Amino acid sequence: MLSPVCLIFHSELTERFFYYLIYAMALDYKTKIVSTSVELEDVLELRVEVFVLEQSVPAIEEIDELDTMKAIKSGRAIHVLVSKGQLAVGTARLILEGSIPGSEKISELPHIGRVAVKKITRRQGIGEILMVRLHQLAKTMGFRGVTLSAQMQAASFYTQLGYSARGAVYDDVGIPHQDMDLIFD
Repeated sequence: MLSPVCLIFHSELTERFFYYLIYAMALDYKTKIVSTSVELEDVLELRVEVFVLEQSVPAIEEIDELDTMKAIKSGRAIHVLVSKGQLAVGTARLILEGSIPGSEKISELPHIGRVAVKKITRRQGIGEILMVRLHQLAKTMGFRGVTLSAQMQAASFYTQLGYSARGAVYDDVGIPHQDMDLIFD
């Protein structure tokens, strides 16, 4: 059994190694905050591929008012796109609407959503790249944490990133979900 000091040291090394791996993986990928209609179109095409075609989410449920250039320009949402060459391979959004920097209330934290990775590029660290970038954005903006609604099949991924489950599992568009939160150190 490891002593508490060894566990702390191991934890620090593991965290540093994790961020090194994310940095090394990111060299193969370009991460961008969406600022043009062409980039937003890439985001929406990828989300339709993942959620509508693969998971059978109704298209009317997938695209909403936060998926517009107006929402982006007004600061209601930030969309992030990960690409490899010209291929969009990952996307997620940070909903800022209703959030308050510095607040400790879960209801006032920004919400991460619509995390999608292209099927042929899954399990290559793209999800981690997206989440690290969204966490950095939220921290830079003065938020103390983030919240999300995880599909149950992805809940362990978020748990490994430090998220904690909140409340009961519920159905959203026919898929079991779990609310999860991450409070930054």
